[in-house]
Amino acid sequence: MLKIQVSGKAILSTVRCRRQARVSGKAVFPSVRCRRQMSTSSTSFVFGPYKIDPREVFYATPLSYAMVNLRPLLPGHVLVCPRRLVPRFTDLTADETSDLWLTAQKVGSRIETFHNASSLTLAIQDGPQAGQSVPHVHIHVLPRKGGDFEKNDEIYDAIDEKEKELKQKLDLDKDRVDRSIEEMANEASQYRSLFDS
Repeated sequence: MLKIQVSGKAILSTVRCRRQARVSGKAVFPSVRCRRQMSTSSTSFVFGPYKIDPREVFYATPLSYAMVNLRPLLPGHVLVCPRRLVPRFTDLTADETSDLWLTAQKVGSRIETFHNASSLTLAIQDGPQAGQSVPHVHIHVLPRKGGDFEKNDEIYDAIDEKEKELKQKLDLDKDRVDRSIEEMANEASQYRSLFDS
């Protein structure tokens, strides 16, 4: 009985956090304690049809998560996604939209500082004709420094090119060198420490 009570406490607090996030009618965000519990729990994550190794995820709320990028354009290029598999931005609920952008704001701020950057690029490719290769809403968060691209807006062409490469890999399963899970897990671990306060 004692074992059930102890594990029951953990289960109850997780249920309480999730229930807080599901209140409808207005944007309701769980307490910091709940966010911390959600970010350190061993839940599963998906990105479109792909299962994401939890070691790649460095921050999570009940509605969103942030993960390192398989093919970053710049150091610190990460993705922020809704937990629910949502193909298009307009399919997000109001709560998911708010949480996604608040998560991108928080992640961007800490990643920018961590990489000694001076600016951020936040980008969404919404739909195949916009260059979206994985049918799951995601925000690209890129810390920027002077001179990282010859012309500042070239970053958007670079994002499009990376998305095309990723689509080719996913569609054709061509051989190419991606970052290893160990490399991505190490990066995520460094970023995870930015949210431990």
